[in-house]
Formats: sequence, structure tokens, C-alpha cells
Amino acid sequence: MTPKDTSSGPQSELALEGHTFEALYARLEEVAQRLEAGDLTLEDSVRLYEEGMVLAEQCQSLLTDVEQRIEVLRQRANGD
Repeated sequence: MTPKDTSSGPQSELALEGHTFEALYARLEEVAQRLEAGDLTLEDSVRLYEEGMVLAEQCQSLLTDVEQRIEVLRQRANGD
């Protein structure tokens, strides 16, 4: 995965354990492609599947955080 992003700004706020959503999603796509290729041992397939599940959970967590932030901004804009 990519090194920890130490910059400030929106991208660094959309990170989990130093990894951006984009980096996590890119790795998830790689995992899915390798699994779909079907040329792995059973053990490698299980290991990649487990990694994919963790990545999917991390991506979902980041998306949930963003949705909450957007909802707060929407409420502020509407004066709620």
C-alpha cells in the first residue's frame, strides 16, 4: 500500500490508517482481479479473499464518514 500521507487538507482527512480511499479501492480492485483470474492456490485465494473483505470494510467506513460529513454540511447550509 502507499506510505502514510502527512499532508493536510481534504485528502488526508479521507484516510484510514494513512491510506486514502483511492489507494484502498485500487488495492481492492487488484485483489478482485487476481481472484477472478482463478490461477491461485486455495490458500492464496482464501488469503486474498480475507484481505479483500478487510479492504471493503475500510472503504465502507471511509464512505460512511464522508456521508456523515456531507450531511452535517447540508444541515448547516439549510440552517438546521
